[in-house]
Amino acid sequence: MSGRGNEAGLGLGGRRLKGAAALLLSAATGLALASFAGSPHAARAQEMSGAPIALDRAGNGAGSGQAGDGASPLPSVAADNEPFDISGRRRPSPARSAALAMKPEPAPFPLNAALPAAPTVGKGAPGTGVGTGATPPGLATPAAPLPPAGTPGSVKPPQAADSNAPGAQVPARLADLLGGQIVRFATRPAEQQALVAFYTARGNQPAFTSGNHVSPLGQVALDQFAAAAVEGLNPADYAVPALPPKANDAQIAEMELRIAAATLTYARHVQSGRFDPKTISKDVDPSPTVPDPAAVLAVVSGSPNPRAAFESFAPQYDEYKLLKVQLAKLMAEGRGATQAQVPAGPMLRPGDSDPRVPLLRARLGIGGAPEDTTYDDFLAEAVRDFQKLSGLKPDGVVGRGTLAALNGEGGDQLPDIVANMERWRWVPHQVAPVYVMVNIPEFMVRVVVNEQTVHETRVVVGKPETQTPIMSENMQYAVFNPSWNVPPSIIRNEMLPKLMADPYALERQGIDVVRNGRIVDPGSIDWSRGATGYSFRQEPGERNALGRMKFMFPNKHAVYLHDTPSRSLFAREHRAFSHGCVRVHEPLAFAEALFALGLPNEGWSQPRIAKLIGGNEKSVPLKRRFPVHLVYFNTFVDGNGRLVTREDLYGINGATKAILGLDGVRRVAAGSGGTLRQ
Repeated sequence: MSGRGNEAGLGLGGRRLKGAAALLLSAATGLALASFAGSPHAARAQEMSGAPIALDRAGNGAGSGQAGDGASPLPSVAADNEPFDISGRRRPSPARSAALAMKPEPAPFPLNAALPAAPTVGKGAPGTGVGTGATPPGLATPAAPLPPAGTPGSVKPPQAADSNAPGAQVPARLADLLGGQIVRFATRPAEQQALVAFYTARGNQPAFTSGNHVSPLGQVALDQFAAAAVEGLNPADYAVPALPPKANDAQIAEMELRIAAATLTYARHVQSGRFDPKTISKDVDPSPTVPDPAAVLAVVSGSPNPRAAFESFAPQYDEYKLLKVQLAKLMAEGRGATQAQVPAGPMLRPGDSDPRVPLLRARLGIGGAPEDTTYDDFLAEAVRDFQKLSGLKPDGVVGRGTLAALNGEGGDQLPDIVANMERWRWVPHQVAPVYVMVNIPEFMVRVVVNEQTVHETRVVVGKPETQTPIMSENMQYAVFNPSWNVPPSIIRNEMLPKLMADPYALERQGIDVVRNGRIVDPGSIDWSRGATGYSFRQEPGERNALGRMKFMFPNKHAVYLHDTPSRSLFAREHRAFSHGCVRVHEPLAFAEALFALGLPNEGWSQPRIAKLIGGNEKSVPLKRRFPVHLVYFNTFVDGNGRLVTREDLYGINGATKAILGLDGVRRVAAGSGGTLRQ
């Protein structure tokens, strides 16, 4: 498409899967699981081998077993020649479904399979998101709950003659536990209520046990818990003690409720995360979709394929599945060997001398004398090759981004994969047919249709001290020739000091000082008293900080995507310069992509859009709205099938690892207060 960004070959987007790299997704977890065999994760990691997820230029699934063909033309937004309905549920392509399909489920794990010693983190994401309340995509409609005992069509209690049969008294024991001891199994009121309602509707008949043993459904649940590590979770958080030999009915009832309660915890953790992300900072403000516990029990118990029901709770985005493959690969390899890290320091340019040069050579497999600290041309060429493969600007300069990529690959990547998989749970669970995604550490924005990237370009994001927030809202309209109403924080921190030194400094930038709706002379004001009662506005024009257009998805953080007059910044590798908003490279091309989807069949070409530029402010509402996700993924799989790590720009990845205990310190989430304690 005309006007596309020049990011081909870069990052989470802008790549395609080629050659031998295409085999990674199918072969990574088909490796011999020598040290890994026998663990609860082995069968599930082996299962991850199979049809590869083919990538398009953006690293999204290409819908076939072949390498992706790059960004599709904008008009081609439907899958399998079916009409595209932006307001409907995602219609998965049969070809993509085949490509993403897993192998048949492995042999059941034994109930007493070895598990880690203790749980890690707490009780999910308290108070965030919206319950699903619906059958996950790809599952059959849950069977109607059984009516209470004694009503027509209900499950009848056992006959008196069978009162001594194994399991005959389990319904009565379940009723006792549900009536007075439910808090032993579930601490969340919603989950307690769901358990009581589920079993009441069944006449207290068990679902996860049968007679004096675990039922097939219960075995599927236990297998899923034991293999939770392949989803980046800790199996110990869902551990259920094995039934003793010749278990009595009271023990079977306990087992039934423990499996049911663990099912609710597992579904909540794998879908919406293990802690409230808002505890990290005020700028981490996503809305995880917390599953409705009643719907979880209905779907799991009513599905003809309970394994698929469990797997439907995990994020369904292709990028999450690619990370899952990489996680299984590292687990199969025993986490791989940890290589020496290249320490932080000044930028390294060809010709420099630096004590880190021998480490850099070793990291890239370049021979040389240990005492030779000169960054020569041969090493610079190796650095440029690495930068190309990592989606970085191939300039041979070893800065923060290149160091992060080098050290990410060289170190133990498993914690970073797990932390990034956790953040995928913060994205709304329902995969919208169309969405815009800004990946902050990658400095990229993409327009995605049916999991295919149709447009991508570079962005500038917020500085660490003025971060772009993590959040999701709906794109609603675009504004051309916008005025800029300066936020109070910028007035206080940046403009007031300028005014105190020179009252006309802002006027020369085209910024007016306004009081009671009228422009006032800034030289007549004593700025040492502050700016209370004054507002600052920059009229439309070439110098306007928002450029010629802005794209609005109203939110409490007052951030949006917009043009900028400072276009030279897009040439830089590190692009964190804004006050929190997202500046878009080549905004006309971006507007064309949005309008093709939000105003379909109206012929909004770039030349037509350009006619809106100039003159008064103009607003163009979208007829069809779609989500904008501001996300934070600094470890991802690129279009060559390689695991890429970018700089942890805001420290959010480090905070995620710390909260999950991936830094070696165990932490738990404290009750419903949302704070953390060790």
